[in-house]
Amino acid sequence: MKNNQTFLAAGILVVLALLYFLTQTGSVDTKSIDSDLFSLDKDAISELELIGSADTLKFMRNDPLWSLDNYPVDTVKMNRLLDIFTDLQVDRLISKNPEKYEKYELTDQSTQFLARGADGTDLLHLIIGQRGANYQETFVRGMSDDEVFAVKASLSQYQNKTPKDFWDRSMTQLDVNQINRAEFKGEMNYALQREGPVWTYNGEQVDFEKVVNMLRPLENLKASNFGTEIGVNNPFYQNIVLGFEDGTSLELNFHLKDANGALLLVRVSGNDKVFEYSKSSLNRFKKAVGDLLPDPVPQS
Repeated sequence: MKNNQTFLAAGILVVLALLYFLTQTGSVDTKSIDSDLFSLDKDAISELELIGSADTLKFMRNDPLWSLDNYPVDTVKMNRLLDIFTDLQVDRLISKNPEKYEKYELTDQSTQFLARGADGTDLLHLIIGQRGANYQETFVRGMSDDEVFAVKASLSQYQNKTPKDFWDRSMTQLDVNQINRAEFKGEMNYALQREGPVWTYNGEQVDFEKVVNMLRPLENLKASNFGTEIGVNNPFYQNIVLGFEDGTSLELNFHLKDANGALLLVRVSGNDKVFEYSKSSLNRFKKAVGDLLPDPVPQS
């Protein structure tokens, strides 16, 4: 009797598991489908839109780079976005019933992916729905189609995105070997000058390699995020001015985000964005003259 009850309980669990799977993901389609139905040539895309309920992100291609709202896009993030949407593999047909669109979050108000070619024609227009029960697939449908498909990709990560999620966070992109002047004012106060291969610090010659190694992080300073406007409640913290051999210069102004916080708000000359940057990351430039002097010659 006890064994019969055990088998009965196990059977009920199996049935419940099957019901959960079918209600969450839809019944499995056993007919042949085109797994490459939504495949797309990445190089053919000139414009791309992520259309959400609150915002529309419109990416523009200017080979080989992309921009969003006339601002450069992070190359790695953009390539990841293109790769996942241009290589979608259809796993199965879920439904052909428009009455089930809301169940799978595939109404016209859901997030959409739209890719256009150079001539402005639509290459792919998908509505992105909810994730499947295994979290490795997503329900989608073509904008003008009835069929709901499961594709082998997690697309929900691209719902409710903002421009800040894609913009390039580089504050500087330069060649440290072209710097011939570096001035620090604020928390740190000193100036470095270079004449040919000779760097001086407060008028005293210092070790060339030590100076270059200290300045090297300035080649590509990456912000942790984009901030808001710098106001009167954001006290000045540090100013860095870099001069280059071609006569140009670059200025970075750092302000405290919060009076006792660890983050700074940064303005960079020639850039209208406000960046966030770690205060502790500026410690690498807190050098005393002794730190930059040549190492003593070893005594034999």
